[in-house]
Amino acid sequence: MAVTFNLLLLRFTEAKLIAFWVVPAFLGTFQLFFFGTWLPHKRPITEDMKPHNARTLKKNHFVAMLSCYFFGYHWEHHESPTTPWWKMYKLKN
Repeated sequence: MAVTFNLLLLRFTEAKLIAFWVVPAFLGTFQLFFFGTWLPHKRPITEDMKPHNARTLKKNHFVAMLSCYFFGYHWEHHESPTTPWWKMYKLKN
């Protein structure tokens, strides 16, 4: 990434690279952790989370897409890990 960043500096300013590449990647890390790891697996663990100890977020379809490309359908993700993210909503209980 450092090499790519320095090569891109030949064409773009450092401010543009930081604003449009570094900051979104940094924020995306927190988005994935919050919506894809912490919220679906947080305690308390309930019976409807078994056997994966994961829950599907109780938001509408549009919010689910914005949250992290349907990663809020987390129980379904554990139930069918090979299903692509754009089809995950079809598995929702």
